[in-house]
Amino acid sequence: MENFALTPAERALFAALRKRGIKFLIIGLGAAVLEGAPMATQDLDLWFESLDGGQLSLAAKDAGGFWVPAFGMQPPAFVGDGLSRVAVVLTAHGLRRFADEYDGSVEREIEGVTLRVLPLERVIASKRATGRPKDAASLPALEATLLARQS
Repeated sequence: MENFALTPAERALFAALRKRGIKFLIIGLGAAVLEGAPMATQDLDLWFESLDGGQLSLAAKDAGGFWVPAFGMQPPAFVGDGLSRVAVVLTAHGLRRFADEYDGSVEREIEGVTLRVLPLERVIASKRATGRPKDAASLPALEATLLARQS
């Protein structure tokens, strides 16, 4: 995918997650962008099969950062220089079980790192299910992109 810049820390984190066999998907608008939608987003939403803190901590360390487990109302997070765009998603509205979505995901190579990405059709399903105004506002552009791809 052209014009999608990852920070060195993000590249290192994604490579470390794959190397350690940690299954995750890029979902949300980040996935839509990777699927060719003409959108912008401020973060990369990662949905994990499991939040095994030990393995995630090691992957974060490999990327020069830290894994901070959830506490109180604060969700778990990767922190460190260059990791501020990475968001851990705990609830994926409108989607099936992780395993089902993972099986239907697509691979995209970004700057030498292969990522599993939620297909645009499933991003649209998720955006529809949230009921948030900002997600509803993104639907026309996402649906137009899907229609253009199918033509």
